[in-house]
Amino acid sequence: MIAPQFIAIDASSWEDNGHPIAIAWSLSDGRIKTTLIQPEDDWHDWDYALTDLHGISPDTLYQRGETCWSVIRELEEDLQISQVMTDDVEQVECMLDRLYDACQRESSLELIRAENGLNDLQQMTCDERVHAMLLAWAGEHGSDSFQHSDHD
Repeated sequence: MIAPQFIAIDASSWEDNGHPIAIAWSLSDGRIKTTLIQPEDDWHDWDYALTDLHGISPDTLYQRGETCWSVIRELEEDLQISQVMTDDVEQVECMLDRLYDACQRESSLELIRAENGLNDLQQMTCDERVHAMLLAWAGEHGSDSFQHSDHD
């Protein structure tokens, strides 16, 4: 069974100047990919209270994060469809806009709210949220083939 693709993004803060710090998405076979995002030079906003949630520091992003261009290239290569499901359309759209704006590009992804009766996903990291959405979808569609999804 081919699953829809899901996406979630962790942000540096929930303020207007927040920027994407980590992104996770699922492939149609149920595997999940995740990567850290190296901040652009003008991305300075940081809410240290969120560090407890995602466990990522600015130093970690500079040392281990991928460039915006690399993230976009891999994301577009992996997403086979233009419609992608997410837990928070507004937040993910805002963060995707920041990511694409950094490369002077526009996203062609259409985000659709994952209506799976999921609650309290905000207390999870982006890869955990994608995994939860994928499992909820599999449960609704009677598929257990995605129950043991591997994180890349």
